[in-house]
Amino acid sequence: MIFRSNCLLKRALLGSLLAISLSTAACADFQITTPDQMVEVSKTKDTAADYVAMTHHGVVVRAQTFEVGESRGADAPPASLEFWEQAVMERMRTRGGYALLEKSDIEAASGEKGLRFEFGRDQNGAPYRYTVALFVTDERIHLIEAGGRQDRYDEATAAVDQALESYVIKR
Repeated sequence: MIFRSNCLLKRALLGSLLAISLSTAACADFQITTPDQMVEVSKTKDTAADYVAMTHHGVVVRAQTFEVGESRGADAPPASLEFWEQAVMERMRTRGGYALLEKSDIEAASGEKGLRFEFGRDQNGAPYRYTVALFVTDERIHLIEAGGRQDRYDEATAAVDQALESYVIKR
């Protein structure tokens, strides 16, 4: 189980973030609305994420789900939100070099409760910001990530918040 969760988080949290297209994304597991300040690129790029959007300055929002018990190499073992909270924090700290700046409760537009993490780190002499929203249902783990250089992230904060607030978990 530990190996599986490490693979899941490695793929989900430290995978490369991509870029460029438009509008609203919908997949079988969730729906997210692309803010006007961003363009959706998941329709034009081959990416492991279900949804990817970015600003013109390269701040990226990425959403991905993992089925609980799925057997495709990166399956998510059944576990509570508290388990995944600890896994996210440990992974970001030990593998990503990020410091936890803030943790808060979040609610999906569809009503599910989750957690929002704000992380920071310096990279090549510049501060970076990384947000992770986490929702756990009986069937899926939902990860929504946003990140970029701190000054650019600050400019995109409203768009990132808008995307997170629009997130609908489909049943």
